[in-house]
Amino acid sequence: MEKEKLPIEKDVDLELEYKVYRIYDFLKKHFKFVLAFLLLLIAISGGLYYKNQIDEQNREKASLYLSKIADLLSENKLEDAKKELENFKKQYGDTEFYKVALAYEILINKEENKENKEPAEKLKNELKTDLSSGVNEYLAYLKNKEGNSKEAKEILKSIDSKKYNYISAQTLYALILKKEGNFQEAQKIFETIKNNQNYRYFSLLAKENL
Repeated sequence: MEKEKLPIEKDVDLELEYKVYRIYDFLKKHFKFVLAFLLLLIAISGGLYYKNQIDEQNREKASLYLSKIADLLSENKLEDAKKELENFKKQYGDTEFYKVALAYEILINKEENKENKEPAEKLKNELKTDLSSGVNEYLAYLKNKEGNSKEAKEILKSIDSKKYNYISAQTLYALILKKEGNFQEAQKIFETIKNNQNYRYFSLLAKENL
């Protein structure tokens, strides 16, 4: 003989059954809309998967392309490297490797003694890490060489002691001050750098300028 269910169990069963019928009734009435929504979800999922696959392939190709450019740079074939860099930027400018291409462009400019701020400005905007501080210092160096020492000093002052290149930025700042004739302020900075034994090169450079 089947055991009689408690009233609470009956109520739960009735409530569950009611919910199931409501869902079924909703699906029946709005079947076309539900089907269209499901098809849209499938299409979006498939599209995202396809896009991810394409992005992954582009990243692999971009990485190989950069290896080719690195080989040209190591062989000092600067003209060939420049041509390949231009092609790279057209094809893979929307990948994360674009930052590396900009860094290569800066290196080529330095090798050719060209002072072009454009790739450095672009790289500074692309970088989201402390490395952007190093690019800022390089921009300050270029601006000072152009004769814009005021803007160069402003950039260098924005590089605080938490940044990895703080000492080198301070050295450049002091050198600019000395060139402008502000010997007293420059001497204070050089004294601080001279006593910092963790940066031997800059410590020696500071001693030479005291």
